[in-house]
Amino acid sequence: MKSIRKHAYLFVSVLAVAGLLFLAVPKAMAQQDSDNNDADDHFNPPPCDFSNQFYADNGIDVTQLIGRFGDNNGQTRLTGPPARGSQHNFVVDTNCSKTDPTRRNFRILATTGGNADDGNSPFTCASTDPASMPHAPTCATQSAVEPETFEFISILAFLNSQGPFAQGPYLRNVGFINGGLQGVQQNHGTDITYGESSLGEAPGQTLRGFAMQDIVSNFEAYAALKQTTPHGFALNPCSLAMIQNQQDPTATTVPQPCFNQADTVVNGQPLSDVATPNLRQDWRFATNRNAMDGSDGNDPFGTPPNSAPFGYFCDDLLGMWVITYFWFTQPPNTQVQPCKDIFHNIGAANGFTTDGTPVILTAFELNDELEANNCGAEAQEAVDGSDGGAGFLICPALPDPRAGAITSDAFLDQVFNANGSPNNRILTVNFLSLQNFGKFPNELTSTQLSQLHSIACSHGVCF
Repeated sequence: MKSIRKHAYLFVSVLAVAGLLFLAVPKAMAQQDSDNNDADDHFNPPPCDFSNQFYADNGIDVTQLIGRFGDNNGQTRLTGPPARGSQHNFVVDTNCSKTDPTRRNFRILATTGGNADDGNSPFTCASTDPASMPHAPTCATQSAVEPETFEFISILAFLNSQGPFAQGPYLRNVGFINGGLQGVQQNHGTDITYGESSLGEAPGQTLRGFAMQDIVSNFEAYAALKQTTPHGFALNPCSLAMIQNQQDPTATTVPQPCFNQADTVVNGQPLSDVATPNLRQDWRFATNRNAMDGSDGNDPFGTPPNSAPFGYFCDDLLGMWVITYFWFTQPPNTQVQPCKDIFHNIGAANGFTTDGTPVILTAFELNDELEANNCGAEAQEAVDGSDGGAGFLICPALPDPRAGAITSDAFLDQVFNANGSPNNRILTVNFLSLQNFGKFPNELTSTQLSQLHSIACSHGVCF
């Protein structure tokens, strides 16, 4: 995206017919008492896959999803990335559908970590772009284990094309009652529809005049594929269309070496191109999300650019994202200016990736520093699937990762350095805090913080 939009966060709970909505980790959180492991420390359910019915209600054809957790009689992606060794990515859990009827009984253990690039990020304190800082906190007050930029998501399935976006016609009635309460209660219910020509709906569209793909395309997840190859550092993907998208519109061939942006087959099993072993840094999410209460000043019915028609919390019920790939167009050891200095300055603030390139955390760093100076590029894969890799993700964020949402048997899916250490150590510390105490580090007592330090050290991430 070429602009940074700030949107407030809001905790939202809805009835089972609407399902559970998703949002990023907020700064302001509900208060918990100092008693650990009592009832109020376990009110957030862990993540589970959605039911076939809920996918269909939201315009997705489950038969066309790639790598959906639990398919093939519970075998699809049971092991293998993001799981390592003998780990399992999910377990059968009958509490899933009991807790939320929109879910099916596969509880997700693989908890993928990422960063949100919203205006509340402490990283925007270091930005030279004043427009990105109106809501940024005072840098001097930032804790070394501040949680507000972290997202914890569950990558349930991939879409390698627009094929899984169902066209309809689709009509399902919810809530119909005839004769309840001794025959005196009547309720015609509510119809869930899309693509119903009899109602004036175009294929795939609802009565509001848009399709699920229109919603998802407003929410971007940024994937950073490794650019190191056996033939050297690749400056572009192996896709002419992606190169032409922004990097070089006049390109007629794919310069070599190039990095792969398509799925592969490992040990007879498909491996997504955006599986964690293929990434140089953790995911980055553009949190252009609307507040349902209007506290962000957005007018959904206004005229662009002062309006954004879709809200992540009230429209994107599956927690889906369109994938934007971004890469460096100069090698990490470049002597070309200003790229050399830009790489050094961003890396000094954010750290470096497994490629030796700087970690990119904000839209300003990507758009205004890298791309504006021909040091980086971004593009999305072809929606017809011809690029061969993931174009969309079904990966809902945990609404609130505290108080039971991250279970004792869950594991953190994150990028590791060549020496086996996590690329984002503070992300690991926050996950361990949530898993062991149900709270973020800055909510812990001094005794709990000391315990967390010991736990983190045992995982090689002392802080």
